[in-house]
Amino acid sequence: MYRDPYATLNRTRHLVEDFPGVASNIRHIRFDGLYIADTDDTIMATVKSCNNLAFATLPWTTLRHGTASDWAAVLGNRRAQPLRSLEFLSINLSQKQHEAACEVPDQRPLDSYLVNFQNLRRLKLFGDTTFLPINDADLKAIARTATGLEELQVTCISTVTIEGVMAIVRSSQKTLRMLEHAPRSMDGFWHPHPGSLTENEHLCSLLTHCPKLEDLSISLPSVCSELFTTNTRLRWRGDCQVRALHLCGHEHSNPIRDRARIAHSLRDLLTAARNLSQAQASSMFPVELNVELFFADCIFEPHISAVHGDFQFAEEVSNGAWPWGKTVSRKGPYGSTGVYEKNDKDTAFVRISEAEFFRGVESGWAGVA
Repeated sequence: MYRDPYATLNRTRHLVEDFPGVASNIRHIRFDGLYIADTDDTIMATVKSCNNLAFATLPWTTLRHGTASDWAAVLGNRRAQPLRSLEFLSINLSQKQHEAACEVPDQRPLDSYLVNFQNLRRLKLFGDTTFLPINDADLKAIARTATGLEELQVTCISTVTIEGVMAIVRSSQKTLRMLEHAPRSMDGFWHPHPGSLTENEHLCSLLTHCPKLEDLSISLPSVCSELFTTNTRLRWRGDCQVRALHLCGHEHSNPIRDRARIAHSLRDLLTAARNLSQAQASSMFPVELNVELFFADCIFEPHISAVHGDFQFAEEVSNGAWPWGKTVSRKGPYGSTGVYEKNDKDTAFVRISEAEFFRGVESGWAGVA
């Protein structure tokens, strides 16, 4: 006996279309695991019927298969209560799903003036896909009208780089409170390149000029002390994670020949972060700020002058002369929550002091690039 795999979805559509009173009381709706063209049509019809909807979680395929008029209705800028929060979920489709999706034309709704994100307050992108993934061009198109975003989360997605993220930051610079750009893989083990800007712009300075920014976790092509130094008071609080490939001004430096200059810049960066943490703790309205810097295959915690890393090779090369005073690290190479699925006795990560790390750099046992 045939059973419609999308019976629940279809019943939901009929419910909100046949009973407007029910639809008007729906504030939050989420669709997951539905990624074909037919379900996209049903999802869009369902969402459009919910005229007081505030939060929507949708498959990214709806951004490809929905028309401009569909999206104008979903965003609801003419409603008394327009959409406030929008999440896109992406996954890799099966071969059959991919082939079916390719048969449906990309409607390119973001090209239309009808699609306006001016009332959106939260945008989240999660997950990777190989089928028409959300990319920098999409975020630049969204940024044209998304001038009031308070939260932007871009996680586990490698097709959006820092260029797309910063397009949103510029457009919502005055309102942004939370920014997360963590383009790691969904299992957390692979961190793609964060990308680079086509324009010559200093990101560290730009981020400090977001007056309402409080929560920051970001992957940058390069970082320097200016990220934590500003003439105006920053509102940053809680855990602040910064992942960087290089230090500003040293993108093309030789890690051996220019080791001393790179180390000097790193010292300045860590000092600036530490000073900011202390300033936040001693302000009129004290807040805790714990900065974590992911750089040179290490995790730096400037507020406690600690460095976490795998120094086994350096210990062998130095015949045990370095590092001194190492202790067990609760962090791992994939993030701040420890080495995934490993016991402490199996991990190579150890914790040393910041001073000991720089002693290793000066001796040539620790790298800074």
